Amino acid sequence: MRKQLILAMAIVLTAATSVAQTLNIGGHRAPLDTLNHMWLCSVPQSLFGQDFATTVSFGDELNDLVIEGVAIHSGDSITFDSIAGGKPYVLTAMLGDSLITGSITFTWLPIVELFGEFKKSYTYGDVIVNEPDSAYAEPLLAKVKTRGIATNVSGKHKRNYRIKFVNEEDSTKENHRFFGLRNDNCWILDAGQMDFLRVRNRVSTDLWLDMARRPWYSDTLPNARNGSRGQMVEVMLNGEYRGIYNMCEPIDRKQMKLKRYDEENREFHGELWMAYTWSRTVTMSDPAKRSSKVFWDGFELKYPDYDEIHRANWTTLENAVWFAKRADESLSLRTDSMGYYFDVPVMQDYFIFITALQALDNESKNIFYACHDIADHPRLTMAPWDLDICLGQSYSPKVARDEKVAPERQLDWVFHLPMITMWHTMDYHNEVVYRYRELRETVLNTDSLVNRYRSAIENLEECGAAAREEGRWSEDSDLAGKTLDLSEEMDYVEDWIRRRMAYLDENVFVEMTEPEYKLGDVNGDGEVNIADVNTIIDIILGGSADEGTMKRADVNQDGEINIADINRELDLIMG
Repeated sequence: MRKQLILAMAIVLTAATSVAQTLNIGGHRAPLDTLNHMWLCSVPQSLFGQDFATTVSFGDELNDLVIEGVAIHSGDSITFDSIAGGKPYVLTAMLGDSLITGSITFTWLPIVELFGEFKKSYTYGDVIVNEPDSAYAEPLLAKVKTRGIATNVSGKHKRNYRIKFVNEEDSTKENHRFFGLRNDNCWILDAGQMDFLRVRNRVSTDLWLDMARRPWYSDTLPNARNGSRGQMVEVMLNGEYRGIYNMCEPIDRKQMKLKRYDEENREFHGELWMAYTWSRTVTMSDPAKRSSKVFWDGFELKYPDYDEIHRANWTTLENAVWFAKRADESLSLRTDSMGYYFDVPVMQDYFIFITALQALDNESKNIFYACHDIADHPRLTMAPWDLDICLGQSYSPKVARDEKVAPERQLDWVFHLPMITMWHTMDYHNEVVYRYRELRETVLNTDSLVNRYRSAIENLEECGAAAREEGRWSEDSDLAGKTLDLSEEMDYVEDWIRRRMAYLDENVFVEMTEPEYKLGDVNGDGEVNIADVNTIIDIILGGSADEGTMKRADVNQDGEINIADINRELDLIMG
């Protein structure tokens, strides 16, 4: 512990050096971006478009300060004429023995400063969160690490971060509230590294929070959220501008209001897992044997924390996965028991959500599964995570946008989702279609969708953050050397949304009607009996049949003729 505290004090001194270079403008901290010699100050949006009369103060590190041709002593009053996003106010000063010629500019986004050397494992650092409506912010001690998979490898520059605030006295957890969100010690800084719009994840997650039905247990826990709230911010790392980030709450036990692990009796209650990569276990089609306490073929245990309690319980998730596998072969099992294992309304909304946005990276993976209390009910609810790859965005900036991300792409990418075979059964299919049509009248209205994303971009443009982001990251290898243009990307996204929603209306979310023939009457003799089973078997073994018989042999209406149709046929025969 002593070693940790000595290191923490050294980091505080590093942050203090930066503070000496910082201006205090009307009670707002304005840190120096050493890359551009720019002091960036976060102030309320209401000040924009008018003159800002205030005072400027600074420490002994700065001397001979001149702003817009006027010499300024610490504590002097000054008026910044008609402040606007990106508007520079020319500044010269002596910083130590060096003459700096730069500028002051204003933003209404919060500014988050990080101080430290951060890698894949937690290291101590300082974090300063400057909110536009708050008083001068001070450094907060934290443990910080880079996060992500494809975005967190050698050669990547705009990294994601996970922050855990700690107490300076004993390094225990210390909660902090930002932006009116939750009071907690853990926060995420999402870089949007592969997103040419930079706001896909934040805005899409807000869309999910607005459209999805609440977890099944929310009647008794109304604050349970199956999604992450957040705020777009501007980030500096060790005095260098790093651009636009989404600072957000993690998906965890606290967010989803899961019942705590009972430490006294060593009993499991609330549980949380994440599907972080594609696998047959994650798609719940052919589960692998579990051999790890923390990982299971694409799933990761998130709560309870194994490092804290040194125990793991996978039974609830395993039972749901094996049910989903068995249910693929039995319509009656799917219909009768699906709601026992899965939060069906949320599952339906998730299907609509990722289909509408064509969220390719959220089909089966990037899903949190949560059980509120295994002692009460094993039902799993869902929450999406990491929504950068949607709305026509490719997996890599090196990949050209082609038919794989076209808005008219069919649903050939989505049918590995657990329980997706229900989509081919008429009652369930139509239930989803009616829900989709309901959402089309509100949050999935085409103009509403477009305006949701465009408003986010206009907000970044009007406060000057868009231009700063473009200037910082255009032509970087993170973007395969391409130019970053948020306005141009927004035009692409608008066209994509309008075409996508029209395609879904006409081709996907279309009501299913009863077939022209009696379901199960494969051989067309007017009866449903064992003779129809024999016909299906003959077709599976390569026998020939006319077009009508082939159509009737697809008893479960999933587009294929296989053992699942035999099982469905037997269900019908047995009543």
